[in-house]
Amino acid sequence: MIQASKISTERWPRKDLERQGYACFKGSDLAVPHHLQRALSLLRQDYEALPPDQYCKSENRYRRHSRYVLLPWLNLLEPRPISHYLQDRELNPMDGGVIRTFEKLTQAMEANLFLREMIFFDFFNTPFDKAIWSTPVDVGIHAIRYVARPGLPGVSSPNRLHKDGEPFTFIHLIERHGITGGDNLVTDNDKRPLVRVTLTESLDTVIISDKDVYHQVEPIEVAPGEPEGYRDVLLIDFTPMHPVTLKAPEPMPYDLPWAEPTPQPASSTQQQAVWLARQGFDAAKSNHGAHHYDRN
Repeated sequence: MIQASKISTERWPRKDLERQGYACFKGSDLAVPHHLQRALSLLRQDYEALPPDQYCKSENRYRRHSRYVLLPWLNLLEPRPISHYLQDRELNPMDGGVIRTFEKLTQAMEANLFLREMIFFDFFNTPFDKAIWSTPVDVGIHAIRYVARPGLPGVSSPNRLHKDGEPFTFIHLIERHGITGGDNLVTDNDKRPLVRVTLTESLDTVIISDKDVYHQVEPIEVAPGEPEGYRDVLLIDFTPMHPVTLKAPEPMPYDLPWAEPTPQPASSTQQQAVWLARQGFDAAKSNHGAHHYDRN
């Protein structure tokens, strides 16, 4: 069984996510150890060097994208060698229907201890069935900076209510400066508003259950008197590598008495599992949002 994340909270958002299809929490709700706070500071600095998003015609969006494989039963999180991203055109009319390839996270970002612990924390808060604990999970990471300048707003893709195509997506604010706007809007499947929230402080978060809701982030505008402003976000999404049901197990993982595992050398079976999950399979999504996997 996977070990507990070193990031914790007294109010677990998983329960809200299961009940209403979305959840929100403040960064101040999280208990982040000092060594992970230092790693978060390093991650913030990495956003200063994000490359331009080549699919943004206005040239004011910057992004890196990487994928990991998470093997819960082995406590393993491994970067994958692929970084392409495909959304159905129905989900993203602006950029969907084509394979988008972004520059991967740098090696330092992929190894960042805060990022890795945040992935574990988020995973604990996904209401998958208990079968997920023996299922390889594809983890998508988007590090994105939106920049606003006078007369040029910062816009997400797509700039409309949409679904992402992954079962669960966590939207973490890393930092915002010199901007207005950028509200996150969540609606039900009939597009009736459920919540509108502005992420203002580091690690303020919105979580989305793709089958239950639509969501959108509204454009950002540069604040009066500022030459430019920006909004840095970290998106973490989870897709099982074969279909599982979306029902919360009992007891929940964070109610279990966690114990630090004794480090052991990887067996040949473990090594094969890591190789298979990293190299052998890739996530694919049907036009209806169902998830299945094909050999590369």
